[in-house]
Amino acid sequence: MVIVRGRWFPGKTIFDVVDDLHEGDVILKGANALDPSRKRAAILIGHPKGGTIMSTLQVVVGRRVHLIIPVGLEKRIFGNLDEIVRKVNAPGSSGLRMFPITGEIFTEIEAISLLSGASSELIAGGGVSGAEGAIWLAISGNKEEENLAREIIASIASEPPFEC
Repeated sequence: MVIVRGRWFPGKTIFDVVDDLHEGDVILKGANALDPSRKRAAILIGHPKGGTIMSTLQVVVGRRVHLIIPVGLEKRIFGNLDEIVRKVNAPGSSGLRMFPITGEIFTEIEAISLLSGASSELIAGGGVSGAEGAIWLAISGNKEEENLAREIIASIASEPPFEC
C-alpha cells in the first residue's frame, strides 16, 4: 500500500515508488519471525529475487529511508535467529527462504506505549474459542494511561477474523 501525504494510491506497490523514496520517508514492512528478547525480526521469502524486502533495503541502506517493522508478538520464535536463517537458507533445503532484517521493531508493546503512555509486558499467549494466536499483556501506568490502553484494546478486540 502506498500513501503519500495522507493520500492512498490503490494498486501501487513498493516497486512503483522505490526510486522516488528518500530520507524522511517511511516504509512499513511486516515480518514473519520475531525474537523479542533481542529485538530482531526476519521475513519469509518466496520470490527467487528476494521479493519486496530487496527493493526496500536498497533505499533503507542507500538513502536512509526509515524502516518500521510492525510484527505481532504471536510471531515470536525461540532460539538463535541467525542459526534458524542458516538452516532455512542452506543449499539443499526446500520451501521458503528467510531474511533477517534490521529496523524499528514495533509490536503490541510499542503500540500500547505510543498510544496510551502505559507500559506492557507479554505474560501469556493462546487460548480457545477465538483466542487462538492471542497474546496476553500485563499493562501498567497511571490510571489515565491504563484506562486509555483498556479502551484502545477493547476497540479492536472484537475485530472479525480475516477471511480470504
